[in-house]
Amino acid sequence: MIRFFARLIKGFLKLAIAVCLLGVILYLFAVPRLLPLRYTQSVEYYAQEYQLEPSLVYAVIFCESGFEPEAVSHAGAKGLMQITEDTGIWVAGQIEEIDAENMDLFDPDTNIHIGCKYLQWLLEKFSGNPETALAGYNAGHGNVARWLEDEEKSLDGITLAEIPYPETREYVKKVELVQKLYQWIYRV
Repeated sequence: MIRFFARLIKGFLKLAIAVCLLGVILYLFAVPRLLPLRYTQSVEYYAQEYQLEPSLVYAVIFCESGFEPEAVSHAGAKGLMQITEDTGIWVAGQIEEIDAENMDLFDPDTNIHIGCKYLQWLLEKFSGNPETALAGYNAGHGNVARWLEDEEKSLDGITLAEIPYPETREYVKKVELVQKLYQWIYRV
């Protein structure tokens, strides 16, 4: 009977060690592929400069381009944070270090700089509400401003009771979820 329990405990310990090793391997190899942490120097620098949570910036990059610096959307948005030419020129015009007429939206540092400045502006415009700012990032700040004025879509003019565009509604949920994952896994 004692041998049986000894073998049972030994087998359980082997299983526990195997599960722990598998967990470590997944954490070290699978997580960085599934939820990358790239362009950290630019993300950390511009997130701090514009008082953004780095996890938010990583989540937007993940959802917008999947960390592909050459990505182009069907609407013509470019780079990591999917900035359109018009938005890029407008935002770059507010940043001394960037020449708005000759900027390269495919350059990761430039794209992250402009994207972070734009996120900061959206957060300020929409009273610090991340959900509303993200809706503005996806659907356009003019659309969101109109929704906030509509009593059916916003009771207080600050938060949205309803996001009319299904794509934007899903985008906001996705970014918020991915941000929580970045916070939980990477502590950023």
